[in-house]
Amino acid sequence: MSFFDFPRRFDEKIPEMVDLPDANPDLLEGELRNLRIINRRLGGLSAVRSALLLLALKADPSRTLHILDLATGSGDQPVALAHALTRLRRRAVFTAIDRNERMLETARRISGNSAKIRFEKGDILSPAYPDRSFDIVLCSLAIHHFSWNDATRILRQMDRLCRIGFVLCDLSRSRLAVLGAWAYTHLTTTNIMTRKDAVASVLAAFTKEELAALATDAGVGPLQIYTAPAFRLIALKEKHYAG
Repeated sequence: MSFFDFPRRFDEKIPEMVDLPDANPDLLEGELRNLRIINRRLGGLSAVRSALLLLALKADPSRTLHILDLATGSGDQPVALAHALTRLRRRAVFTAIDRNERMLETARRISGNSAKIRFEKGDILSPAYPDRSFDIVLCSLAIHHFSWNDATRILRQMDRLCRIGFVLCDLSRSRLAVLGAWAYTHLTTTNIMTRKDAVASVLAAFTKEELAALATDAGVGPLQIYTAPAFRLIALKEKHYAG
């Protein structure tokens, strides 16, 4: 282990502030707004878009793609992806789930109640859809909120639900990432939830090697895993699919 690496720091008994059932609604709204800004400014939206289009553009262009977004938060990823696919003249409908009804309310508002995106309350650990219900499954910035065992369970669910493949985007743990999260949040916001959770998220994130091991444990590997801007990892699973 090099100086820049350190063991994962995760304790499910000490959740991030955003995961608390009694989270302050004003802080939560500010946190979701900050996450949307971070995704837009630091490349989170573009990294996911590039990965997902690698899968989407291999499908028959005459088909309507069905895409599932797990733990959607305030829904900025499906909104951005819907716009991207429309520009490419590809038809797609999205189902976006989250277990937090307050986040879903924000997501519906941010999306403008788009007819292309259906927001539903659902559990990322046991999404209530049949096998192969969707062409592509996405999970962005959520898996670090879970234990190793639950993270493998999420990967299995993503693999179970997709026909073409899945895209996982998350943070990459390192000392530089911790420093970057601390510096960025202290320079751009006074929201204590954003400041605390940004650092906690990096501390709980997986490394590239750990993500590969998770995929092996889940029985869904091997994955294409690569780094993206702002200390992020993209994991891509492509299935052999004709349709």
